[in-house]
Amino acid sequence: MTPRKSSGTAAERGDWAVPYQPADIADLDPATADRRGGIPKPPMLDAVYRVVETEGPIHRQVLLRHLGELLHKPRPSSIGTSVNAAADQLRDEGRITEAGDFLDVAGRPCAEARWPLPGLTQRPVEHVAPAERQRALLGLVTDRPRGLGAEETVGEALAFFGWTARNAAARAKLMADLYRLRDTGALTGWPDKLEPAG
Repeated sequence: MTPRKSSGTAAERGDWAVPYQPADIADLDPATADRRGGIPKPPMLDAVYRVVETEGPIHRQVLLRHLGELLHKPRPSSIGTSVNAAADQLRDEGRITEAGDFLDVAGRPCAEARWPLPGLTQRPVEHVAPAERQRALLGLVTDRPRGLGAEETVGEALAFFGWTARNAAARAKLMADLYRLRDTGALTGWPDKLEPAG
């Protein structure tokens, strides 16, 4: 059996592949986390928007954790009500969108997939938006002009996101994403020689 050739290092991938960079907003004031009268203060609205703009699509739990870190809150749950109220208000105003538990800037397509930088926490599969997983799958297939099989593509995506080959939950979600891409016509050559559609 021929050893499987990977699609290359991150640097050899197309422009769809970028490192995951958590938001680093140095000018956030810890007082941003305060809330009066049930209405998110403008600084919290701005903080939530800036993190979503930098890290979107971002899972609500990751948003809360990252804002907790940026605001020096040892218990991010202490600002959960304020963060969720700000996110809801931004969504209601049409500035951000929500798909499931994921938030992103309104009108922005998912054009990139992000791999974990060494030393930073890898995101569990539940914290990677379906749109981002699908972008990675399409990118991996595109980077291999001779085609990958469905199983090979899932294996490459597992490695891309830093997940082990034994991660059954990630494998199942990635395979479901491949089926979705096939069913919407984004991929052809199912299952042995996948290629992006036209």
